This record gives sequence, structure tokens and C-alpha cells, in this order.
Amino acid sequence: MHLYIIQSDVTGSIKIGRANDPDKRIKQLQTGASYKLRLIKVLLNFGDREFKIHDLLKKHDCHLQGEWFHWDSLRYLPDDIIEGFDWDSEYWWKSES
Repeated sequence: MHLYIIQSDVTGSIKIGRANDPDKRIKQLQTGASYKLRLIKVLLNFGDREFKIHDLLKKHDCHLQGEWFHWDSLRYLPDDIIEGFDWDSEYWWKSES
């Protein structure tokens, strides 16, 4: 099971979830969304950390709804999650809005 981070092009909010096939999962989510979603990170075999990360972000008051969090919540993620993260891609939604 893999951990994935998806971002909305409208608000920049992020969804942190887990799936065996993150590419398939984003397609499923995109079908029901009226805005563009972008898969910004996949962490292979990190799916078991999903709930701990959700709890961490909720403690920092970043929670929006369900598995969705404020775009700025990325700064609270553990180092091993954000290692190698393309920080320029985090702001792609601002330039396209």
C-alpha cells in the first residue's frame, strides 16, 4: 500500500491517502471532482503511515474535510515524507488560477 499526496488546482488543498495504485485512485477522484487534481507525490510502501499523518496535521489545525488539508500543511510533514519533494510543484496551482 502506497501513500499519495494529491493537490487541487482551485485552492491548493491537499489530500493525503493510501492506495495500491495511486494513478488509478487519482482517476477515480478526478471523475467526481469539478476541478483538476494533480498527484504531487507517491511514497511506495508508506500507506501504513496515513492515519498518523492525518492526526499530526489535525493537531496543527490544517484539517479541512475528510482526507483534505490546507495546502500549507506540507510543512508539518515528517522529514522522510517530504524528502526529495519538488517544492516548486507545490505552488503550480497558484500560477494556473
